[in-house]
Amino acid sequence: MSRNAKIAYVSLIGLAGLIVLLVGLFTPAYGFFTGLIIAIACWVGSGILGRYWEIKK
Repeated sequence: MSRNAKIAYVSLIGLAGLIVLLVGLFTPAYGFFTGLIIAIACWVGSGILGRYWEIKK
């Protein structure tokens, strides 16, 4: 897998965390704290994956 593809995957996981956080904040689909926990998990996961793939954020 190319370096640009790895950067794209890590960025998309981080973006997914932001979207989950905003959905939890602005809609009654699920609570804010649930969205916050899922978003933090996405951000930590993208950080771990980025470090494993040696991608600087």
